[in-house]
Amino acid sequence: VTDRAAARVTARALTQLYDERLRASGVEASQFGLLSILNRQPGCSQASLARLLAMDKTTVSRNLKLLSQKGWIEPSCGSDTRERGFRLTETGRKRLAAARPLWEAAQEDLRSKMSGGQWTSMLKVFGMVRQAAGAARKGTEETGELS
Repeated sequence: VTDRAAARVTARALTQLYDERLRASGVEASQFGLLSILNRQPGCSQASLARLLAMDKTTVSRNLKLLSQKGWIEPSCGSDTRERGFRLTETGRKRLAAARPLWEAAQEDLRSKMSGGQWTSMLKVFGMVRQAAGAARKGTEETGELS
């Protein structure tokens, strides 16, 4: 894998792992993240979800619409009354509860393939990459360039 493709290939490999493991629950990796945040922060807005998950608002909107159609989430009043928030339905809580052990097993399986030091280093690197990508996006937004 070339330097130019390493991050994207790694991201896809991780997504494939979690999607495969979550398949039995009917929840995709991207949906798991949304459901988890809404479980911890009922009333969270689309903009907040996008920031927390480093996703664009269009992708979050599309995922929220799908989760709503499945009956897993519903509109809810958030802390900011100008923005519509969302919360899990009972069905959504059950779906998340079914997916959580599968997610944790995938996480543990991945962790078991690395040493403790490698795992810790990976998490540190992921944090640095998120920060650098965020800074790079802000730089692009400020200059008006397209990514």
